[in-house]
Amino acid sequence: MRDDKWLNRAAYATWLVVSLPTLAEMLGGGFRGWRALVWTMAFAGFGVALAISLRAKAPLRQCPRRRVGAWLGVQASAGLTLVYLSGNATMAATLVIVAAEAAAAFSAPVAWTWVAVQSVALAALWVQQVESWIGGLAVAGSFAGFQAFAIAAMSLARRERLAREDLARANAELAATQALLAENSRTAERLRIARDLHDTLGHHLTALSLQLEVASRLSADPAADHVREAHAITRLLLSDVRDVVSRMRETSRIDLVQVMRTLAAGTRAVQVHLDVPEVLPVEETAQAHALLQCVQEVITNAARHGGARNLWIRIEARPDGIGLHARDDGQGAAEVRWGHGLTGMRERFAALSGRIEVTPGPGRGFEVRGFIPRPEAAAS
Repeated sequence: MRDDKWLNRAAYATWLVVSLPTLAEMLGGGFRGWRALVWTMAFAGFGVALAISLRAKAPLRQCPRRRVGAWLGVQASAGLTLVYLSGNATMAATLVIVAAEAAAAFSAPVAWTWVAVQSVALAALWVQQVESWIGGLAVAGSFAGFQAFAIAAMSLARRERLAREDLARANAELAATQALLAENSRTAERLRIARDLHDTLGHHLTALSLQLEVASRLSADPAADHVREAHAITRLLLSDVRDVVSRMRETSRIDLVQVMRTLAAGTRAVQVHLDVPEVLPVEETAQAHALLQCVQEVITNAARHGGARNLWIRIEARPDGIGLHARDDGQGAAEVRWGHGLTGMRERFAALSGRIEVTPGPGRGFEVRGFIPRPEAAAS
């Protein structure tokens, strides 16, 4: 609910507004004694429990179920107590707030069951107040309708938030993929130019150098001096061409640093802490795609399934390859479920003679370790 601040403000406003008649009666001296004391305690208890629920750093659906259920139970009990002690039916609006929170925290069947229990309890309490089953059913039915509307509104808001997060994640992945494709294009063009220089200009200069060497031996002075000078210039030019080709081949490795940063910066559902070196050269396109897909899958799992707020990703260049370590602070899992995403990630690394290790931990997040060896190491 942290993204729906206006809903939070509406909840606080409802809690305060419906209590005004009773508070005014207390100030006027018409409502006092032990009933007023208990009502005040219930009023404060509802406010505290509501503030704790709404100030949760993670969405309620991603918090531990027992803790969320306990705080919602406190609110529901306090709301029913407020209705019973004050005799003010409008105080049942606090149960509408609880229904909205239940929809945000639990699945639809659980939320509807919660509303049904609240409505039955409200009907029973109000029957004792007015001593009429018709009056009790009327009040309980009216507020049951309000609670149903709250569940529908909260479900719509949750779906909109999830769609917004999915869109932001898809945009980040698209931007990262476009950056990788652009880097691949630049790398391929540099390699093509390097090959052309080596295969055409380099070969011709080599042939010219050989011819000038033969000419220098056959020529007599003073032409021999000029031929030797031309031969020296040719050899120098050939050395320069070879240096240029070598440098172009060295810089024709895919640098994933900017691509990774683009992907991390575009993710809003979870805070990604990326630790990568300034330069991360990757020699093969397949390696770049495998690493990028792995990072994308880790971010998706942390945000959508793990309920994490933070994700730490470290990528390091080793002498024998590239290592990856990722962990989050989500709810974790009791065991690893190799779905399509994790299976695809493992298959990509295995195709490159690499490996992926996934460590689940209930209540302590998810951890992924991966390694891709360099092509020469994988071949050996």
